[in-house]
Amino acid sequence: MASSNGTLGECIALGYGIRATCLACWHARELDLPALAARLGPGHGALHDDLVPRLRCAKCGSKQIALTALPPDVPTWGGTT
Repeated sequence: MASSNGTLGECIALGYGIRATCLACWHARELDLPALAARLGPGHGALHDDLVPRLRCAKCGSKQIALTALPPDVPTWGGTT
């Protein structure tokens, strides 16, 4: 991420995205970072241990979530449903 702190605000400012993938059913979607920052604050951590406890799969309800950082120069993946 952007720095050792890796905050939501830093990710947004630098154009990073974060994809969450359910390890139970493989459902994946890109997180809405501005909405998360509005809810949690822009200084909230954006690293795995900061976000995963707050996430649950919208498809199967599992809390077994993996995160993937999406650098700003990589096109977004189409699996957002």
